[in-house]
Amino acid sequence: MTRTPINGRTLAEAWTLEGKDGEGRPLRLLFSEQELAHSDLGIVVGRHPDLCDRVIDDPSISRRHFRVSVKEGGLRLEDLNALNGTLLDGRPLPPFQAQSLRPGQVLVLGRVFLEIRETQLDGQVPR
Repeated sequence: MTRTPINGRTLAEAWTLEGKDGEGRPLRLLFSEQELAHSDLGIVVGRHPDLCDRVIDDPSISRRHFRVSVKEGGLRLEDLNALNGTLLDGRPLPPFQAQSLRPGQVLVLGRVFLEIRETQLDGQVPR
């Protein structure tokens, strides 16, 4: 895979948000560097399949809960005014204000817990 530099910085091949849903089931969302670099408005995650690019089937997640994007060479997350809010390392994120993310940080979305990780794709690009 060709690495895509953005503003002089090469991103991880992919980012994962990995953890458990409200019922304790494993959950993994994968975002490739290529997908993030080419999505002008970012990737929307939530409960509603017609309104989101990635779906988390959990009643504590809003229909459109958050957006993931790349800006100035870094991964960012924006709470989309979710009813149950979004916590990053235990701190509430203000709605509609994108925050920078780093590997190892933990997101809490309602009853869903996700850790942010950098990932190597081994030549596979998610769709």
